[in-house]
Amino acid sequence: MRILPAVVVASMISTGAYAQTYDLRALGNFTGQLQSSQVEVPFFEHFGEESGGTFNVTFRTMDEVGLKGFDALRLTKLGIFDVMAMQLGYVSGDEPFLLGLDLPGIAPDVQTARKVVEAYREPFSKRLEERYDVVTLALWPYPGQVFYCKDELSGLEDLKGRKVRTFTPAMADLVTEFGGIPVSLAFSEVYQGLQRGVVDCAITGSLSGNTANWHEVTDYLYPLSIGWGIQAHVASKAYMDKLSPEAKQILMDGLKKMEEDMWVLADVTFEDGITCNTGGACEHGVPAKMTLVEVPEGDPEKLQAAIENVVLPNWGKTCNASFPECTAIWNDSIGQAIGVTIN
Repeated sequence: MRILPAVVVASMISTGAYAQTYDLRALGNFTGQLQSSQVEVPFFEHFGEESGGTFNVTFRTMDEVGLKGFDALRLTKLGIFDVMAMQLGYVSGDEPFLLGLDLPGIAPDVQTARKVVEAYREPFSKRLEERYDVVTLALWPYPGQVFYCKDELSGLEDLKGRKVRTFTPAMADLVTEFGGIPVSLAFSEVYQGLQRGVVDCAITGSLSGNTANWHEVTDYLYPLSIGWGIQAHVASKAYMDKLSPEAKQILMDGLKKMEEDMWVLADVTFEDGITCNTGGACEHGVPAKMTLVEVPEGDPEKLQAAIENVVLPNWGKTCNASFPECTAIWNDSIGQAIGVTIN
């Protein structure tokens, strides 16, 4: 048997000749959204090569495998997928604490949204890992969440009596406060829901609805942003524990870079989504001819009052029931960052 000199062995290890390759089963967001097509899909398609062969990636999207997103937390914990995209509003029924990142009205702009995420990242990650054996790899936003409506409206008060698509319990509380009827629908169900009259209005990112062609089934866009549709990419702890320290770092660094790209995209596409929908300049979306509803004087204040008097207290009660330290942690993190307290 030929024995290789130690220097050759060391060289082969450093160049990856003996490096282990890990299979990575990843499930991403819904197709038809810019965050998927421009960032997430390219990232996972090229990650195997860019990791130097450390990972062999199999990537699918939610709609490709027939999932709606509500089971993401349980599927990740069970190890059905190694890395998975997770819409926090969809999984907040399993764990209300997670929705603390994306409560309606707490972040009027993307800069504040980022401040909120950074303030909550540590307790968010700790809760996921301790209770669900799930590791947080990335936290990022969609463009600001706005209202697509079929019939004319002049502001928040006109939501009264309308069926409005929501996707978080807190968002449902907000719609109810203004007399609307919240209807929970996955993103992939909304176009048909609007077309068939299941809902009269629907809330989503300004550009997300545009690239999903909601402008074909709605005529009015009300642009008062109520949130940022915060998403997570998470991994099962069992999967992370089997990776070498080097492989784990490669995965974490890769997802961190993807997160940064998502924040940049959200910032530039909020206004672009509004102008694409309403006949203006359109760089990233589909040109459309919806009517832009001017936000009336007083609506931002009405929104803030509803948040402080109804949405935050209701979420706090629900969250404290399953996790007694919930609002105390929120107040010490996000609350301090934005100057709001849940009593």
